[in-house]
Formats: sequence, structure tokens, C-alpha cells
Amino acid sequence: MAKSYFTLLFVGLLYILGECEGQAPLAPALYVFGDSTVDVGNNNLLNSCAKANYAPYGVDFPGGVTGRPTNGKNMADFIASKLGISSPPAYRLVDPKTYSSTQGFNYASSSAGILPETGFKGILTMDQQVGLFKTTVGEYLPTRLPNPASISNHLSKSIFMFVVGVNDYGLTFLGKHNGTAEESDFDAFATSLLDRYAVQLEAIFNMGARKFVVFDIEPMGCLPAQVQKFKPQNSKCVDDYNTMVSTYNAKLPNRLQEWQSKLQGSTFVLAKHYNFMLNLVQKPACFGLKEVASPCCPVTPFGNCDAKRPPCPDRNSFAFFDAFHPTEATYKALAETCFTGKHLCVPNIQQLATL
Repeated sequence: MAKSYFTLLFVGLLYILGECEGQAPLAPALYVFGDSTVDVGNNNLLNSCAKANYAPYGVDFPGGVTGRPTNGKNMADFIASKLGISSPPAYRLVDPKTYSSTQGFNYASSSAGILPETGFKGILTMDQQVGLFKTTVGEYLPTRLPNPASISNHLSKSIFMFVVGVNDYGLTFLGKHNGTAEESDFDAFATSLLDRYAVQLEAIFNMGARKFVVFDIEPMGCLPAQVQKFKPQNSKCVDDYNTMVSTYNAKLPNRLQEWQSKLQGSTFVLAKHYNFMLNLVQKPACFGLKEVASPCCPVTPFGNCDAKRPPCPDRNSFAFFDAFHPTEATYKALAETCFTGKHLCVPNIQQLATL
């Protein structure tokens, strides 16, 4: 089983490397942390039910199934390609004895959150992802780069990408409150998330990271899982759920400014994930999409793709592949806007890479 996953990983990397051939890299590496939005297969070999290592996932990815919970490439893949480097492989699928690239790793794990209690059993929590990065810095990079100064230079110029938080609300907050939360509960929970996040990001800074791209939480109430369940009458989304995550999003910009002031030499970029996805859902035609309320693949009661039924044929017209995750088309638009746009990520990733 493990051999087949390594084969798929190798095929995928060859394809993405081919796309980048001839480009001068804008950054030496991309390091990715977070949840299923950017997971590229870390959960495949874990004892967890949060997996996408079966068809129809990967139907449009070269080599097929990889563990990405979408039909093709995800946001991290597109950003890596734009940087001119290979897409960072899932850390848990790499054999450090034979792998030699220094272009980054992906530590993201489906269902992970900022809090250690968030996520299904067996996944990589954010704290564990930070621990894996510590192993990368302490054990992997010293065998690939010539000296501590080169490691420091490598890390200071690399891009660090974080997409996490929605599962803290969907799994942990709602699990505790179950519709009984008040405004004060929203505020306290958002603060607890950001306090924990601060510790995690500072730990990564102390290991050498300097360029941070931090995504706020997407409009949770616009996910097909919520829309199909609650069937809002006067909105395209479940507004109460969007209000819930907006409390966190409203606090994040000031926190990023605080962290940048405290952590000398750092640059924190706020990626407005919420605004982008809300705009996409409200005006899909502007993004070349048609369907935003229903997933492309027939789903199980849990919202993941049904392995026994084929996905929609026109996947480029759907915003979401399953009940929770966007399609490759959506990820491409999101990544390209954050990379070169003027409003989603400020400075954008292309500008951040030149700092």
C-alpha cells in the first residue's frame, strides 16, 4: 500500500516539476500548514477516517488519487507552481533517506484545527505539524544544506503558508455549544484560537521562518454541507455560521500586526479567504463558474464523495467538489488572486517573495 502512494507522489511531482521547468524560482521553498484545504496526502497512512485517498478524488490530477480532497490540484499546488518550485510533498509520504529536495514540505492534515482537541482521531494537529517542521529544521535540512548560515538564509526567504481554523468551529465550537452560543462565547472562543495560534507561529518564527501568509476562515455557512442541510431561504449561505467565523476574522488583522511588530524581521500577510469565497458564491459567473450550492460529486451522509458514483462531468463549472472542499477551478482562482492580485493578499505572494 505504501509503495503505491510513493509512486503516486513521484508521478505528481514529476508533472509539477515539468510545469516549473525553465523558471527562476521566486522563493527557495514553500512550507504549508493547516487543514484539508491544503492537505496533499498526509492522512493517507494515518489511522484516521479523514481521508481522500480514493476515487473520484484526484480524477483530474496527473497520476490520479493522491489524498487531496478535491478533483485535481489544490491551492498550495498552484502557489508553488507560481513560485517556480515543485509542489511540496506530504511530509508523511516522504522517505527522508532517499528524498533530497529542499523546496519545502506540506504538513497539512485534513480535519486539523488550531486547537489540539480539534480534528478526527489520528490526524496531525497543528502542534504536531509544528513539531514536524522542527524535525525538518533540526534533522532534514542540515543534511541537505551546507551549514547553519545557509539554512537560516533558506528559511528566511521561503514562504510559509497557513490555512486553518474552520474545523475549530465546525467540530469543536459547535460540538460544545450545539446552537446555544451567545456573542460572548464567539468572542472568547476566537480569542482562545488566536492565543494558541500565536504560540504556534512564534515557534515557527524562532526556527527561522520570516515570511508568513495567513488565511482567515472561509465563509463556513456557504459550504454545500451547510446550505443543503439548512436550505436558507433569503440568502445563498447560512448567515449564522458566517457570523460565527467572522468574529475570528475581525480579530485576525490586528493580531497579525501585533505579531509582526513583536517578531522582528517578520512579514505577515493576511489572505482574505472569507471575502474571496463569499464573492465567488454570490457572483460565480465572474469566476467562470455556474454551480455553488451543490457539490460536483454525489456525497455520503458525511459529506465526502461516494466512491461508488461518478462525479459531475463539467467539473470546471462547479465551485465545490464535495460538500466541504472546493474544486480545482476554485483553488486556481483563489491561488492566482492571492499571488498577483491587489486585494486578496496584501502584499501579494509575488511581492512577498521579493522582500
